Order: sequence, then structure tokens, then C-alpha cells
Amino acid sequence: MAVSNLRAAEFFAGMGLMRAGLERCSIDTVFANDIDDAKAAIYRDNWGDRELVVGDIRELTGREVPDVDLATASSPCVDVSLAGRRLGLNANRSGVLYDFFRILGEMGDRAPRTIMIENVPGLLTVNRGRDYRQVTSELRNLGYGADCLCVNAAAFVPQSRRRVFVVGSRDGTPLLPPSPEPRKALRLSDIVSEEDEWWPLRRLESFMGTLSPHQAKRVAEYRSRDTVGYFGAFRRTRNGRAVWEVRADEIAGALRTTRGGSAKQALVRAGRGEISVRWMNVREYARLQGAGELRYESVSPNQAMFALGDAVCVPVIEWVGRHCLLPLMAA
Repeated sequence: MAVSNLRAAEFFAGMGLMRAGLERCSIDTVFANDIDDAKAAIYRDNWGDRELVVGDIRELTGREVPDVDLATASSPCVDVSLAGRRLGLNANRSGVLYDFFRILGEMGDRAPRTIMIENVPGLLTVNRGRDYRQVTSELRNLGYGADCLCVNAAAFVPQSRRRVFVVGSRDGTPLLPPSPEPRKALRLSDIVSEEDEWWPLRRLESFMGTLSPHQAKRVAEYRSRDTVGYFGAFRRTRNGRAVWEVRADEIAGALRTTRGGSAKQALVRAGRGEISVRWMNVREYARLQGAGELRYESVSPNQAMFALGDAVCVPVIEWVGRHCLLPLMAA
């Protein structure tokens, strides 16, 4: 008799990258919920809509969630992130995490043995740590012991993207492993797709004109190198004007949605006396999230990049699944 895979319910599912990572660990998503129609379109295009419920989590009840071994919540981070106003979990958007707790409570004895909450590191520090303490208190009241770890996607892909994972177990406080070390020196050159045109001279000159003296010196050094490299760049507002900043390494900054502070990222190609700049494209965003094999044609490029910027990194989820979740669920 074949042994069934473990089953997961995925809240704040977005475009489905939590599912993509869990599938690599033989954990099947049997229920998924998100409110965003564009993200749901990508989800359906890649996995169908049998498990997907599109709508507000505040209107869901525990009765609608099937029996599962794991429940995950990638709740909105805007109110606990540096890009937002850090109003905390009492604010409107990030506060919907409490509906995840409500649903677990409504499931009663059917609630899964294991849960995982994913968010930005600001969850640990917003309101001087009070909100994180409230999260662990809510979980204790539901019968879960909980701890957390922080994983940077740079261990797996050329993107600096630190995320916190709060893992809870009904069998006591989990013993979580240390964060992974980078497997190799990853660079943006590993994911570049040369299908897009680079900016024309006038736009390039405008880009160069916004660089601070420090940034201009950095870019000049890149340009003078004997080899060509690729560098992430993002636009910020300083003293009321838009300026470009180029990273001091050959990886991307954390991909963000257009609601975030640095929003859409650009790519700088420099070396051998030359320099070129253009926006990153959908395929590059996808590869930076470990999701280059998925389909994105069901939405516009901007919608796809928004969804990717608001998603989890697939190989990170696979690592957390193998090293944290599977040992707990197999115990």
C-alpha cells in the first residue's frame, strides 16, 4: 500500500511559491487561499484551481479547511517592514495574521500538528519585539510551542533576501537548525536573460547623473575592470529627489513590490570600459526566486514582477521544509 504524502494548507498563498518549495519535499498543498486576483491567475496557470480559494481570509472559517499536517502563513509584511511605516500587527494589512490564528482555533482538534509563519525580519523587532511576543503567545494559547530562524535567500540564489520563519509544533518547542551557509559564490551573471534591450544613451546619462559621488566612484571602478560583471541597482528618494544606488556586490537586493521603498530593480552591466543599464525582466525576477520554470503569461509583466516581489524564494522553502518541517511532522 502506497504511503500518502503529507498535506498542507497554505494561507496568503500568493502566486504559489510556498507550494512549489513544499512539493520538492513531497508535501502536497490541498488548500490555498489568497485575495489577489492577479496572483491567483499565476497560481491557476501553474497548478490549476482545485485547491485554490480566492477571497478575504477574514471571511474564511476553520470548517472550510480540510485536515492537514501543516499550515503555512506568508502574511502581509508591509506594516512590519522597513519599507512600510512599521505600525505592527495591529495595523490593517499585517494584522490579518490574527485571522490565521482564529482559523487554527476554529479547527479545534483538527488543527495541524505543525505550522509555519513567514515574514520579514522586522516581525521580530517592530514595537520593540512586542508583536513577536504576541505571536508566540497566540501560538501557545493554541497549543503550539514555537521558535524562529532567519534564512537569507543568498545561500541559494544571487539575491539578498532575509526572511524569518516562525515554526510551531503541538509536540513542544521545536529545535531548529542553524541557518544555511551559502553553497557557492552566486552572481547575477548566473541568472541574466539577454532578451531585453539596454537603455539608450540619453536614459543612461540620466541614470549616471543621479549617482552620488560615492556611487559614481563605485560605478567607475566597475567600468574599468577587465571582466564584465552584473550589478543590482535600485531607485530611492533622497532629500525629495530620485537617486539610483548600485550594490557593492554582484547580487540583487531583495525583490520588492511596487509598494516597497526601492520597488522595481535595474541591472547594470559594466566592465572593459563599457556600461549599460536596463530594468530587470520577469524571467530574471523569477530566477532570483528560484521559480524560472513557471509560467507567467496569464498576467502582465508588471503584475508578474509584483507577485514575484511579494513571494517566497522556492529553494529557501525547500531547505526549511527538509531541515525543519519534515523532522517535526515525521516525529
